[in-house]
This record gives sequence, structure tokens and C-alpha cells, in this order.
Amino acid sequence: MFEINNRIILSVLAVLFIVLLAIAIRQPGSDKKPLPQTKSPEPQWYVVFSVKNQKATAYTEASQAPISSGGKEYALGTIAVHPLVPSQYGGDPRVPMIPFNTEIILSRPITIQGNEYDSLKVIDTGDINYRLWPEYPYWIDVFHGTTNYYSHKAALNYGTDLIDYYWVEKWR
Repeated sequence: MFEINNRIILSVLAVLFIVLLAIAIRQPGSDKKPLPQTKSPEPQWYVVFSVKNQKATAYTEASQAPISSGGKEYALGTIAVHPLVPSQYGGDPRVPMIPFNTEIILSRPITIQGNEYDSLKVIDTGDINYRLWPEYPYWIDVFHGTTNYYSHKAALNYGTDLIDYYWVEKWR
């Protein structure tokens, strides 16, 4: 009889253990509503523009000059570019051929005041009527510093050069 009671007790304990185990394994919150699915972000697309054999010139600016047409202070490592549309055709000189704050990557570095630059940032527009280099729409004018004897001489010595470069823009 003692043997039968042990079997009954063991069977009851086994059933109780299985029930407790099933409760413990049960997923918490499974009776709640499912979370709404979040939309994955839209992919970002970019375009690489590349130009070859474009004129590069150099300029200086007076120390009291107003800020650039892009709203930035003149600094080494910055450039001016043609406006998107020449002024004589109704273009706005504040809308550049290459967007403001775009970094252009040069095919070969240039030296400005003893420092080598392999990239330059667009902060200004120049030659608003395309009179200097109409056959070079992606002409750049490299800032060579505040106007003084040395920076002016360095800009003159730079002269005009043909340059290759590229830049990346977010797809619009």
C-alpha cells in the first residue's frame, strides 16, 4: 500500500511540475496586442559628379570684406564657383553651380600658404557673368588668403591651372 501511495504522490508531483514548468515558460505579455510594425527608413541615394580639365584660378580678399555669398567667412581651403545661371541670363549669384558647403576632392593636391589641400569647400560664387572662363563651366577660384603682399603674389604665381576633381551630392 505504501508503494501505491508513493506512486500516486510521485504522479501528482510530476503533473504539478509539468504545469508549473508550462506556466514559467509561457511568454509574458502574449495576451497583449502586437506592436505596430515600424517602417524602415527610406534609402539615401547619392550622385558622384566628376569633371576634368577645368580652370582653377586663385584670389585673395580684403580683411574687411563682407562674408561670402554662401554666408561663410573666407578661409584657406575654400573656393568660389560659377553661379548656376549667369547673371546676364537672369541667374542669381547666390545659387552656385556646385551647392554651398560641398567638398570637392581634387585629383592632385594643391599648395596654399605652404599647406597641401586635397579637398576644398565651396563657400562663394565668382565670375557671375561667366566672362573669364565661359568654356569652363566648372571653373574654381581658390582662396589664397587675406590680401597682403605675400598672398597676392602667391595668387598671381598660381596663375591658371587645369584641374580634375569630383564631388558627391545627395539625390534630390
